[in-house]
Amino acid sequence: MGQESLVNEQIKAGEEFAHDFSDCFSVDVAFWLNPADSEEWYLYIASAEINDGNIRNAYGEVLRRVGKKKNQWLDAFQIKLVNREDPLAAKVIEIRNQYPLKIAMSYNGSSIAGMAIDGAYIYPPIAAPSSAP
Repeated sequence: MGQESLVNEQIKAGEEFAHDFSDCFSVDVAFWLNPADSEEWYLYIASAEINDGNIRNAYGEVLRRVGKKKNQWLDAFQIKLVNREDPLAAKVIEIRNQYPLKIAMSYNGSSIAGMAIDGAYIYPPIAAPSSAP
């Protein structure tokens, strides 16, 4: 059973990464998840643009962007990229849309999409980057 708490610095680092990553892939939902069988929290980034054909390039972008920031609160190996149709991502989108807040929310359910969890933290929608002239 995971007992480690997600700290404010990790929450902020995850949000900054999701916004940064949205420069190259749309971000349909971003959330931290602590599986019940793990001590670790993982940052999930779901995008309709991520698929089997480009997942390696997407993870390359993760490594490049995390390496550039050198943030002690976010490790590239904590980040999991999935398509927005992934059952876990789809359920988190559904949960987030039930409570359309402009701030992130903790989710204290015991499972999401059949996965036992010790906690989740869901970000509000990540705005697409504006293309300034």
